[in-house]
Amino acid sequence: MRFELFVALRYLFARRKQAFIYIISAMSVLGVAIGVAALVVMLALALPIGNFRALQNATPQAFIRQGDVKSIVEDRISAAQNAVTVAQRGSVSQTTVADEVRKLAEKTMASTNDVSSAIKAMQSAKTARDISRADQQLTVAVSQLVDDANLTSAEDERMLTRAADTFAEQGSFLRQEARSYNQKAEKAEKLYEKLPTKFLLAQPDMYEGI
Repeated sequence: MRFELFVALRYLFARRKQAFIYIISAMSVLGVAIGVAALVVMLALALPIGNFRALQNATPQAFIRQGDVKSIVEDRISAAQNAVTVAQRGSVSQTTVADEVRKLAEKTMASTNDVSSAIKAMQSAKTARDISRADQQLTVAVSQLVDDANLTSAEDERMLTRAADTFAEQGSFLRQEARSYNQKAEKAEKLYEKLPTKFLLAQPDMYEGI
């Protein structure tokens, strides 16, 4: 039997006459166990938190860009809503005319519904990836609405064209800001791959297809 094991067993399981030594040994073992457990818990909590802060500090400019992107998204949604309003107004005024025109109006209404659904998806998007997908859906829906809109009023046509132009312009701003954000976020992506607790952290969010 090894000497260390002999000494440990000798005082951990002492005789009745040495009960005081047994109590001291038990308290020592319990104290060491509690201390080690507390250290493990603190490390388990501190390491992921430290890694998360390092991830944020790696790209402070990216988070600033994210705020700019959200502002542009709101403007883009507003432009799409204006296009829907104009198209709906034109289609409602044609509901009592000939069947051929009524079919065109129904087609316009279907396109406005698609835009409205895409707007809801855009408004509920939280992550950069979700915003990217929702924006692609919204772009297709607005483009289809402009093609399908059957407006008889020249003023309505000008308003729809203006709303579509504003929507496209905001789309250019969105892509520009999203690319700037992605360039800044690449630093966080590289840092993320090196973190020992990356399995506990969300991967850096980046825009796709923009």
